Amino acid sequence: MGMEEKELIKHYTLKNTINDILKDHFLMERFHVLMPELFLNMVPEELRDDEIGSLQDKLTMPWGIPYFSSDIIDVVNRVYEISFDDNIEIIKLWSEETETGYFPNGSEEDSVCLIRLKDSFQKDRPVAIVVPGGAYRDVSVAHEGFETAEELVNLGYAVVILNYRVTPNHYPLPQMDLALAIKYIRSHVSEYGVADDIMTVGFSAGGHLVASEACYPEEINTKLMEILENKYSVLAEKYCDISIKPDEVCLAYPVINCISENHEDSYINLTGGGDELREKMSIDLNITSEYPKTFVWACDDDSLVPSSNAKRMYEALQKVGVESELHIYPIGDHGIALGKGTSAEGWIDSLVKFMR
Repeated sequence: MGMEEKELIKHYTLKNTINDILKDHFLMERFHVLMPELFLNMVPEELRDDEIGSLQDKLTMPWGIPYFSSDIIDVVNRVYEISFDDNIEIIKLWSEETETGYFPNGSEEDSVCLIRLKDSFQKDRPVAIVVPGGAYRDVSVAHEGFETAEELVNLGYAVVILNYRVTPNHYPLPQMDLALAIKYIRSHVSEYGVADDIMTVGFSAGGHLVASEACYPEEINTKLMEILENKYSVLAEKYCDISIKPDEVCLAYPVINCISENHEDSYINLTGGGDELREKMSIDLNITSEYPKTFVWACDDDSLVPSSNAKRMYEALQKVGVESELHIYPIGDHGIALGKGTSAEGWIDSLVKFMR
């Protein structure tokens, strides 16, 4: 890192204000990749010069919990970390060339990338692809992405975080982004020295993305290869014989059913609305014995995605004989990532114990 880059790096604290963030042009060009700008814009004008730390006592998030004061600060500091930390590599997936200085932007193919924690890629480690949620409207890279990734590194995984396309990009485009990520990792196993053992870890709508990609690998791979052959011939030749099916799956408070006790916003954002895909996108109705080994968890008090989604998925897996494990925790609600301070804290240790 050069001196000019070091001078660009800022460090925010809870004493900063929302206006401090909004005036930081370097930061605001990148903030949306890690967290929806909605969480900044929802702060009323009269509170934007108040210390961010005080906002958790003055505002609530749309789903009722205190304002994400600490998370906001984590995100803005993550932007600088990702931009300048030599241990973090951002890999543009829909590209035939390696791009230096790349940072994802927009909502099309240009935004699709893997954030690789380089130091975690150690000899023979299994690989975890973390797929954050966001109702197929946003991707919660900072909260569900980095928190989970760093803990998985501590537990012995080589880890990447997927930033994928969301609405107005509809099924199967987000699923193809994950499929392309799996192909990328498998094609670099020898170079990285890691094991050819990939676990996909999805949260909320990211859980639906993971679940559906593992459910329809042949269909998704066929559509992906058609696009690669038409637009990215080098990638098509490189990836043609590489499977997109993960070896293991982890579903955290996942969206699973799209017919009843469902999260309607996720379905609409994924499909554009209409009922023609409801049964197909209800993954519990389409499980076969070929499905990967799966760990599922949720909280019984989830007010956004009912825990019945996780339960239905587990029941479907058990019915066809897929090795699977379900954990339902009494208190924690939704969007809690590692679940710190809730009854779900420690779920990730149970995951690793089950998978190994």
